[in-house]
Amino acid sequence: MAKTYLSSDLKLEGNIKSQGDIEIDGAVKGQVAAKSVNVLGSGSVDGSVSSDSLAVEGMVDGSVNTNDLSIAATGQIKADVVYQSIATAKGAKVEGTLKTK
Repeated sequence: MAKTYLSSDLKLEGNIKSQGDIEIDGAVKGQVAAKSVNVLGSGSVDGSVSSDSLAVEGMVDGSVNTNDLSIAATGQIKADVVYQSIATAKGAKVEGTLKTK
């Protein structure tokens, strides 16, 4: 599967679904569903994220359902999160509920 990249100048309102990997450097308002989602430093998701793995360097505001969650020092999550495993770097910000699968 090819990797989908949403550049920093892109603002998207709507839902995204992919069988592959998605890298978000822009702003998405809606639902994101993919095998792997990487929210880059200037990226944001205002909505829900559903994936096998999620890496957050930017901002996620909404809800998260993932198996493997990784939050970088610059990452911010304001969401109800359901996860199987989690890794956070010093400085990462999480606001909401955390629930294991």
